[in-house]
Amino acid sequence: MYKNELEIDVFRCFNALFKNIKFILCITFLFFVMGVGLSLESGNDTFGANATVYASAVNSYSDTANAVTAMNAYMDVAKSYKVCQRAALILGRSDVEASQIQNSIGISSSADSSAASTLAKTNAATIITFTATTYDPELSMAMADAMAEAYTKEMANILHTDSVKVLDNAYTYYQAYSANRAAWKKRIKFFIAGFVLACAGVVLYEILDRKVRTVREATIRNNLPIIGVIPDYKDNEVLH
Repeated sequence: MYKNELEIDVFRCFNALFKNIKFILCITFLFFVMGVGLSLESGNDTFGANATVYASAVNSYSDTANAVTAMNAYMDVAKSYKVCQRAALILGRSDVEASQIQNSIGISSSADSSAASTLAKTNAATIITFTATTYDPELSMAMADAMAEAYTKEMANILHTDSVKVLDNAYTYYQAYSANRAAWKKRIKFFIAGFVLACAGVVLYEILDRKVRTVREATIRNNLPIIGVIPDYKDNEVLH
């Protein structure tokens, strides 16, 4: 008993894609519309701003070294609720609370990288960056500055010196998140997914189709003898 094995004809698959181009475009368009619908609520643009603090040599090198050690050892202080409360008072806005500031602030230290850590050990210099991210660019800059100032005051209470100072205020802002760009990325992903799935469906259907189209397929790859072949006449041809 002979059995046809699964054989992929690349030319036939491409031909099937061409013949079903309308179906592929329809599925692609439907997926794109789905992506548009799901990306209508992509949120709002957010803006970030950075302010930095550092340990300066005001009184003596040992005071600065102690400040650096404290800054690295008490990184949690930088984003503590107490510091955020002080920042809210400095900010002076009734619509901004300490909890909102705490959720909007990110903290990073120059001592996180190995190169910066070596610099901190040799020159006693550690820089802490406060990154505020909100929907208002002006608020982001003001919030970052308020956090930097609040942190220096908190460290002054801990160290009893003013070795920790503001290095750079938030003089500018950047776009941290673009809602429009994120929406179009999602739509393009759906568009590509629809196109790929439609093409894959057409090709898979063509591969699994067991219809006999060629002499090779009818003879199980030339394993069966050919008794005869019926020619394919066109409708306009007349037999005499």
